Amino acid sequence: MHVIRSLFICTSLLVSGVLAAPAQAQTQSYAVITPTATADQRDLLAVVVSLKFPPTVTTVGEALTTLLERSGYRLAYGDNTDPQLPTLMHLPLPQVHRALGPIRLRDALQALAGGAWILVEDPVNRLVSFDLDARFRGAAKAAGEGV
Repeated sequence: MHVIRSLFICTSLLVSGVLAAPAQAQTQSYAVITPTATADQRDLLAVVVSLKFPPTVTTVGEALTTLLERSGYRLAYGDNTDPQLPTLMHLPLPQVHRALGPIRLRDALQALAGGAWILVEDPVNRLVSFDLDARFRGAAKAAGEGV
């Protein structure tokens, strides 16, 4: 009986030690870290990127798609996006944007779109899109009418 009771106490201590998450973890002889996600792992658009676009990337839309490739995010298309979005996607990629970084992904996306566009983030579905800033809506309509 005494052996069973001692075994129960040792097992309880072992299980409670395993289930209690340590505040820090030792990774090497002297390195102690806090086991938690980094800011970039929590906010995927905050990661710092550097990228030189290949010569085959010629439009802003292709550059945005390439930039998002390994981010976990993708461009949103369809009925829920700004009707002027195709205008942005088909614009030629400016030479100054052929190489970006180091820059935060969110800032790189906004830089490629330019000041007339507002970055729209959907972290639930990991989608990004752009809305035309209201200040430029009249100019977009006039250009669409051939004025």
